[in-house]
Amino acid sequence: MEYTEKKLEEMLRCPVCQDIFKDPHQLPCGHSMCMGCLENMRDHSSDMPFRCPDCRSYFGLAIGLQKSYTLTNITENFRESKKRKDIQTKNVFCDCCLTEKTPAFKMCLKCEVALCKEHIKDHLELPVFTGHPLVKPLGDLTERKCPQHEDAVLRYYCNASGRYICNMCALESKNRNMSTEASNVVRRQLTEYMDLRFETLKLQMTETNKSVKKLQEQIRHAKLNSSDSAINSVTFVLLFLWFIVLYYAYNYSVENKMLTAALDKQQNRVHHIYSTIAELLADSPVKSQKYLPTEAIHILDVDTASPFLGVSADLRTAERVKTRLNYPSSKSRFEEAPQVLSERCFSTGTHIWEVEAEGYWDIAVSYKSIQRKNNNSPFGKNALSWSLTHDGKGKLLAYHNREKKVISATLKSTRIAVMVDFGKGNITFSSVESTITRLHEFKAELTEPVCLGFGLYKLDPPSRATIVNSS
Repeated sequence: MEYTEKKLEEMLRCPVCQDIFKDPHQLPCGHSMCMGCLENMRDHSSDMPFRCPDCRSYFGLAIGLQKSYTLTNITENFRESKKRKDIQTKNVFCDCCLTEKTPAFKMCLKCEVALCKEHIKDHLELPVFTGHPLVKPLGDLTERKCPQHEDAVLRYYCNASGRYICNMCALESKNRNMSTEASNVVRRQLTEYMDLRFETLKLQMTETNKSVKKLQEQIRHAKLNSSDSAINSVTFVLLFLWFIVLYYAYNYSVENKMLTAALDKQQNRVHHIYSTIAELLADSPVKSQKYLPTEAIHILDVDTASPFLGVSADLRTAERVKTRLNYPSSKSRFEEAPQVLSERCFSTGTHIWEVEAEGYWDIAVSYKSIQRKNNNSPFGKNALSWSLTHDGKGKLLAYHNREKKVISATLKSTRIAVMVDFGKGNITFSSVESTITRLHEFKAELTEPVCLGFGLYKLDPPSRATIVNSS
């Protein structure tokens, strides 16, 4: 990477001043130089023909110049990138060392302090610092604050705009894409349904018209001495068939109005969501959807969510709902159990999720390969998941592979910490209060990637769970 940057810097150097191009202009021979360098050379050339400093070509006194806009943009982006890199790589010292300047080893994004190897020990050992994200030292943390979301740190780099953005900016942009896709899906489904109904009605009207024409032919060829009762019967049948035509036409009109109203309502809803997000992003530097994450956002995977779970717009909260939701068909979706998995799964290291839950819930650690469509899918009722269950009345249970263990501890907080340690083979559930209280620990030889899982089983009391923090 450094070799590529050096080569790029060499290519962007002016052949006269040997510095990065400033306002580059192109000569007729194709070579470029700074406009200031060009003017200086032209002023000192007196009556001598002007020569290109690269290829030594003559152009005479009148030189055809053209500003190189592409090269100007490249040089400006290169300068900005180099400036950011210089800021990132400058020395950062520990904020807790008062007597001497000790190089920082890590920076806590939650405490917003730089820590040396000695002062980082508390963050690594004390339970109160569980969930505090630690990253490489940043040159100036105030410059990494999002101008739109003041409490968020710029963790994501946008290739196109050449700027950092925070996780909320990235999430809002993702929600905007999801709302647009949802609008397109609803529009397509409603259009297909209306087309199908229209074709059905058109076929019925065609058949009815054929029957009417047939009766008209019979009346036209009827004998003059036909009895009045026969003519009255045919007339009655004819009128009846016309009533059928009017009935179908009326039904189609009413149904068409209902579908149009439903489509307009959905479009207004999507437009409202889009407008809200657009207002939030009005002053944001985000102009691209391609991000390179330095730290992943821990959110729920909507494709796994049961139709009886509603997922919030920020994809961190799941809630049990009464009416089945019309989610798109997905092989990953839980059909029998009202459950959902996190989007990210892990196969190595130590990972902690901090969850806030209420009601009747399961908080689980599960293999990604857990069954989704049968009765073996509930968390803890199989060999692929480990769960902590709260029955909504204060009783706690631990489940794995259909084995149940009653937990005697009383849950006084709505916050639960879930820790997975692949090295030690531990899955630990703890209560997060003023202190961390361990509720239950599973011993497991983890052989596959694991995800965080929520199971929400009852409407009364209301059951919901939220990912508050993760590391």
